[in-house]
Amino acid sequence: ILRNIYFCIPFEELRKHRKLTIKTRIMKQTRHLLIALALGTMLTSCGASVSTATVTGPAAYVDPYIGSGGHGHVFVGASVPFGAIQAGPQNIHKGWDWCSGYHHSDSIVIGFAHTHLSGTGCTDMGDVQIMPYTGELRSKRGRQEDIGGSCSSYYSHDNESVSPGYYSLKMDNGVRIEMTASTRTALHRITYPEAEGRRLLINLEEGNGDGAYDTYLRQTDAHTVEGYRFSKGWGPHKVFFALTTDKPIRSLALFDADTPSEGSEIRCKGAKGVLTFDDEKQVMVKVAISSVSSANALENLRTEIPGWDFKAVQAEAIRRWNDELAAIDIETADETAKKIFYTAMY
Repeated sequence: ILRNIYFCIPFEELRKHRKLTIKTRIMKQTRHLLIALALGTMLTSCGASVSTATVTGPAAYVDPYIGSGGHGHVFVGASVPFGAIQAGPQNIHKGWDWCSGYHHSDSIVIGFAHTHLSGTGCTDMGDVQIMPYTGELRSKRGRQEDIGGSCSSYYSHDNESVSPGYYSLKMDNGVRIEMTASTRTALHRITYPEAEGRRLLINLEEGNGDGAYDTYLRQTDAHTVEGYRFSKGWGPHKVFFALTTDKPIRSLALFDADTPSEGSEIRCKGAKGVLTFDDEKQVMVKVAISSVSSANALENLRTEIPGWDFKAVQAEAIRRWNDELAAIDIETADETAKKIFYTAMY
């Protein structure tokens, strides 16, 4: 029954009628079929929740890890329904199973990108990556076999948490990053350890299996950086962005790939910039995107998330997910069935 409803009822019909109630006892065979057809590989959620807003309603049944292993190609990170932003972790691209930029088997994070595909058979996106780290100034990504001297970090799923509209990871480098999102803007909360050199890499060279051919980066004031990334992957695409911080930027170091560059702006094939902050324990960062211009990205940022209230933005993301997921109400005592169904719908 659920399989037929999921695959045969147009979603616009669900939105029009707003609510469809299903009373059912799902047999084990049907449940297994739904998993095979709709989800692919099912994984157990990892890590304790560190969310600052409580997830209630249908969204509480969603497990974003399902499909992030095997050949599921599922995106793991923070987004809202029909949003342009998909903020989440980026592994080193190693082929087909990394179509979403993330695979549950991996243990190296190279940054947190703001566009991702999910469930596709082709690879692309991974635009506008940021990576917080501490220590000496550096820009290199490193290799899967050796990330020594790079900006990348190892991580464990034990220190990771994800739910609709929220993602959090404390990396082995000691930095914890949390993110939530609106339609075109991501809000990050970065907590640094007690260490010298609190940095944030902006990486426009790296994508997810695509190739950047024109990138631009410049600082416009003490809190704001803007630019663009034009690339060719599964298809050509252009992403303009604006990034702003709640703490002042002490300095911006620019790189052409990994070669240092002078000045306050750079245009090249693979631009990178490293922001350095004063001894701030916590830095909030907003990143907005546009397909039109950096000015439009900045307008999206100021319009959608005008303040710095992380909990409020996350709560709104949860509300939006619940508004869509509530189009179908499952009445069953089988909690696993609810988890499978609402995750598939998500």
